[in-house]
Amino acid sequence: MVGAGGAGFPSHVKAAAKAKWVIANGAECEPLLRVDQQLMIVHAAELVEGMELLAESVGAGKAVIGLKKKYQGAIDTLKTEIARRGSRVELALLGGYYPAGDEHVLVYDVTGLQVPEGGIPMDVSVVVNNVGTVINIARANRGIPVTHRVLTVAGEVKRPVTFSVPVGALVEDVIAAAGGPTVAEYEILDGGPIMGGFTTGQVSKKTTGLIVLPSDHKQVLYKKRPIEHDIKRAAWACDQCRTCTDYCPRYLNGHRMEPHIIMRLVGQQRADAIPPEHLAEAYLCCQCGVCGMYACPTTISPDRVIAGLLKTMKEKQVPPTLLRKEFPVHPVRDGRKIPVSRFAARIDVLRYDHDAPLRKEPLEVSRVKIPLQQHVGVPCRPLVKSGDRVAVGEMIGDVPEGALGAPIHASIAGKVEQIFEDSIFIRADPK
Repeated sequence: MVGAGGAGFPSHVKAAAKAKWVIANGAECEPLLRVDQQLMIVHAAELVEGMELLAESVGAGKAVIGLKKKYQGAIDTLKTEIARRGSRVELALLGGYYPAGDEHVLVYDVTGLQVPEGGIPMDVSVVVNNVGTVINIARANRGIPVTHRVLTVAGEVKRPVTFSVPVGALVEDVIAAAGGPTVAEYEILDGGPIMGGFTTGQVSKKTTGLIVLPSDHKQVLYKKRPIEHDIKRAAWACDQCRTCTDYCPRYLNGHRMEPHIIMRLVGQQRADAIPPEHLAEAYLCCQCGVCGMYACPTTISPDRVIAGLLKTMKEKQVPPTLLRKEFPVHPVRDGRKIPVSRFAARIDVLRYDHDAPLRKEPLEVSRVKIPLQQHVGVPCRPLVKSGDRVAVGEMIGDVPEGALGAPIHASIAGKVEQIFEDSIFIRADPK
């Protein structure tokens, strides 16, 4: 198992930790996605069971499901299930803001604890998992491996839908199952419209959604813009209004993250002369996109500039240096929470904000190409060869002993047709 929220961190590592809190992240703050809010209704029993198992595993005294107060159906269903089981699991109701699902933001809003700069929730004795991950924990406890991924298909498709898809299903097959695209020229984002990246490949355990947007959509153009162009725009368009900093979730949580200063220094072509304390700020960025897609009046992409800077720093093995344990939360933090609908309107996806009902039956596909690396850590090594026949749930790849990662399993029954360097292709048995 790996995290189902998009990061793909191996779940057994978190379950082996010791913590005082466990939190299920059901905020689902990206526009258009409808996965977690529906899972919490349909699989409430498994979610509560998984929370109890996780709390027992890490020794936590508090188990909380964090979800938005507007998810009334999920709230009612979970309250009923918690009462039925006599469970100690609690609900924490959140506002409809972005990025409510960011781990640092969620931990503070639920517990009042502040994750330190460059830190993780475990630094304050908190384990956070996506609700889909927690449901998978309940299933893993019964010996059921992860073979399917629940995701939302939205945007320029005929029938926006949320359904369970075999891991490794080709993106083109999944889009076709949603009625196909409604425009001739388009791009597909794996994930939400804010943080998602372009894909033409296949579904992984981490895929939360597939968003189809026209090729000339502002989000597509924003994400495709060359980084060299962003750096030039930083030089001639950034007027140091500091709005990017004032809305930065990390800055508002008390971290020394000031995007406008990085933009000033990069824009002045002084990247090599950036003071170490400002250079290290790049490590504090969560890439939520608020600075470039929402706050900046000229959309000059502080998030993209910082991502480029961070890539260079990692290549040069520049160590993170901004780490402190005590810092004040900004006094106007709550007043600068961004309504999701307002963000959606700013990036022009509000027009796609339609229901995407959860389909009862899993999607059936005739082929899958299962990635060997769907997680943080090292890739899996194939346990099968071309010509082998496999059953659903059969382990087909595993990580080397002692390495960080998680095994992969066949998501359809059929024949292994080819082993690629990065994936395993399986063709389904004929019906």
